Formats: sequence, C-alpha cells, structure tokens
Amino acid sequence: MDGAGADIRLLSLDRGESEARLTLSDGTMLELASSSLPPDLPACGDVVPPALLAALHEAALRKRIARRLFRELDRRLRTRADLRARLLAADFPPGPVDEVLDRFAQTGIHSDRRFAEAWCRDTLRAKPVGRRLLADRLARSGVPPQLARTVAAEQLPADDEAELARTAARAWWRRQRGAADARALARGQRFLIGRGFPPGTAGDAVRATAPGRGVGGGEPA
Repeated sequence: MDGAGADIRLLSLDRGESEARLTLSDGTMLELASSSLPPDLPACGDVVPPALLAALHEAALRKRIARRLFRELDRRLRTRADLRARLLAADFPPGPVDEVLDRFAQTGIHSDRRFAEAWCRDTLRAKPVGRRLLADRLARSGVPPQLARTVAAEQLPADDEAELARTAARAWWRRQRGAADARALARGQRFLIGRGFPPGTAGDAVRATAPGRGVGGGEPA
C-alpha cells in the first residue's frame, strides 16, 4: 500500500473518561485526551489512514505537553513566557506548545492574568508596596506590561494603596532616630517611592505618620 502509515493498524483502544490509550501495530502506544479521539477512528484491527495517524500523534504530543505543564505548575506558578521557554528547552515543538498554552488560558487553567493576580496577592500579604512596584516586577517576570499595570490597579485600588503607604511609613518612622524634620520627611518619601508608591501618596503618608505631626504616628504597622 502507498503511504508511510497506510499499513499501520489499530490493535487496541482503552478509553476512559478523560484519557484514552491506543496501541498500534507498529508497537506504538499513544496516550491522549478522550476528547481528542477522532469520530472516524477505525475499528480495532483496521488500518489507520495516514492523515488520521498523524492527527493521533499530534493529539498525543499535546497530551504530553499538558502533562509537563501541570508538573511545572505544581512546583511553582509561572508566566506563560517562562512556561513556553521551559517547554521549548525540553524539545517540544513551538506550534503544539502554543496550542496547549492557549487552551490552558481559554479554560482558565493558567494564564498570565491568573499568575499576575496570585503574585500580587502574595506580595501584598508579605509587605506593603505600591502599584508601580507590582507592575514593574510583573513585567520583568514576563507578564505583558499593559496587563501588569491593569492587574496591579485591580489588586490595589487607590484607597488601599494610600493606606498601605501609611502602614509602610509608620514602620519606617519606627526605625528612625532624631527629629522628624524636613530632611527626615524627604528620606521617608524617597523610601516609599522606592517601594512603588506615587510621590504624592508617599509624601502624604510620611507627613501623616510623622511622630508628633499627624494622625497615626504611633500606631503599629
């Protein structure tokens, strides 16, 4: 018969609720998602047409990529760019890698938005920082800059950012010695700006929490 796969037959099919295993006459065993099984799959013992054989191999490849992705995400939440780089380094081809990553995003399993939201929540629980720091670090990790800014704004509304700035300022003042003079105020503002707070928000927070100057100067962070 003509065609490289024309004489390959389907020997067995074990179909579960989510996964299917196929054994072919050339000794190959393919594992793929049950939903990827083609409706025109031949009966056991029949020849698998070359085009259909290629489609089965592609579906099995996507299944291997998905498994690798789940293993990566079990270890640590990562950006799409990081995951893609790791999969390519493992010799998976770019096309199927992008297909699986797209499907993960469409089904809500993983996306840069989900990564960014989780990263912002974890960071804000650890220490008070501003939107700019959140957005900058997300962008450096591989999240698209516009998405990074959007998620940072969603996770840290303006009122919450101002309160966090005051929390950071109170903690900063407790570590200072000497008078709360103009130079100290300037240093405190620079510190908060370095934490990602806007200059105006930083200045207001430092002045409001300065010992003996504003409300909340002696409150714990």
